[in-house]
Amino acid sequence: SLALFCSVFAWGQDRLVLKEKKKAKFPFLFVHNLVIIPVQVNGYAMNFLLDTGVKETMIFGETLKSIDSAVFVNKFQGLGKDEGLDGYLSVNNNVNIAGVYEDTDQPIYILKNAHIDISTRIGVEINGIMGSRFFSDHVIEMDFLKHRITLYQKGEHPKGLAKMQRLPLDILNSRPYISVAFNQDSTAIEGRVLIDMGNSDALMLIPSKLNDFAINPPFIDDYIGQGFNGEIYGKRNRIKSLELGPFTMNYPLVAYPELSSTQHATFVNERIGSVGNELLRRFKVIFDYPNNVVYLVKNRNFDKFYYLNMSGLEIIHDGIKYEKEEVPVYLKKDGGTEIRMDNRVQYRFVLKNMYKIATVRADSPAAIVGLRLDDKVLKINGRSASSYTLEAIHTLFKSEEGKEIRFKIERAGQELDYTFFLKDPLPFNAN
Repeated sequence: SLALFCSVFAWGQDRLVLKEKKKAKFPFLFVHNLVIIPVQVNGYAMNFLLDTGVKETMIFGETLKSIDSAVFVNKFQGLGKDEGLDGYLSVNNNVNIAGVYEDTDQPIYILKNAHIDISTRIGVEINGIMGSRFFSDHVIEMDFLKHRITLYQKGEHPKGLAKMQRLPLDILNSRPYISVAFNQDSTAIEGRVLIDMGNSDALMLIPSKLNDFAINPPFIDDYIGQGFNGEIYGKRNRIKSLELGPFTMNYPLVAYPELSSTQHATFVNERIGSVGNELLRRFKVIFDYPNNVVYLVKNRNFDKFYYLNMSGLEIIHDGIKYEKEEVPVYLKKDGGTEIRMDNRVQYRFVLKNMYKIATVRADSPAAIVGLRLDDKVLKINGRSASSYTLEAIHTLFKSEEGKEIRFKIERAGQELDYTFFLKDPLPFNAN
């Protein structure tokens, strides 16, 4: 999961505007519970993470060489154990989103530090972050089933609002906050949470912000995500229920960042945590920042179980390689019918992804059989690892308890085989 929180200075009043005089729609990529949108910056095509938990527009490292008009340096702080990131402000940039939403004079922060690496963890190249500027002036509809965003002109209202649940938003420092209640035992705890689309978890709670709160077993120590201050570690468990307005979600997974991962972050008063895309994807969501409200209606994902990665492995990209691929030889007869020529094949060379193990959770099925950090993954369940997308591997690890997983890995020049069975380390005891 990804969890990015920062505090920056406001800059100007420039806004994104719709290029047409009517509403506009465009698709988004939904990978690893993160929303990826197509953005052109000064004519360069990029992929940006859409993130309600961040205020400004940001680009990672040296992605765009033509941005060189640095005005001043600002320090970005958030979750993680390390020091924050230096952001170099650049102005007068043209930002165009999916050809329908544009700002001809947008400020952008260039993050020079290299320790944010979203791309290798989700399998899609990510060049930057589009923050709350995207939501500020228009009604925005997020359809998590169709993977589609609809932007409405000012004064235009989506159809079907009367059938959706209307909940108040607090827009603080350009970020949306909402009230929730959660039940771990028999007593409900209420508080304010950030709606954070940069967080792929359902719920993140900050233990230091909860009075007389203890994380109930069973829980696990786990890698939680990546923040502005580096990697985030902490605990996970399940709680009995989470209430958001009239909606009750049963047995959601909760992440709790450890104290050392929150020491650099600044939180608004009364904030106890954040809700992320594992929760939001269970609704159609309409954000209306100008009127400080959000509209929700359940979709078919609402009652789906909150699955955990049951392998204990975090797999990341480890570059690409050329791989020989067989292509059957066919001939066409009269009438266009294709006939395969015996067992003849020809070959082509294609670029394939390579993967390695980035994290092995202690006492997990993968750890027990002996898989290790930095093992190179060659095969999964008999198939070449390069034939999988990273998203398909994540889905496999959440598929079903008891499922057999077979790995062939390379370690120190040797090929080794391992077999383990998926096991949920956080079964919820309803009693």
